[in-house]
Amino acid sequence: MVKIKREVKKNLPQLIEWGFNNTELTKGRVFNIDGENARFAPYVSFLADGTGVRVPCTITHDNTFTVEVEEEITESTVLPILIERRDFGNELTYSRYKYVRIKDIKEESSTLFYIENDDLTMTLIWRDGKLVE
Repeated sequence: MVKIKREVKKNLPQLIEWGFNNTELTKGRVFNIDGENARFAPYVSFLADGTGVRVPCTITHDNTFTVEVEEEITESTVLPILIERRDFGNELTYSRYKYVRIKDIKEESSTLFYIENDDLTMTLIWRDGKLVE
């Protein structure tokens, strides 16, 4: 199955739970509070051995942290940018959508779906009526 990486905002309890469940991604990493100057920002650091977390400052209930997560795509996954190719016999058309699910827009004429990457390249994720393996 195709997997995508995306950024997700988490509050402190969510960050800690995610960090403990994903130690390979968090060992020895520091996460600053969103929107703060990195040099002086309150932060959360995960221990290098993956067994704990350090919070040496005050963090409030409305502070968030941005983390990158990798998730498997299904036809129900909301995708930030989706490009659809449709085949109408002699004519091919392309449409660009924001924050949609494949299952909500696919039709008989849909032949390909791509996701748009950060560098503006496209990755094929759906072809011939099913997700690409």
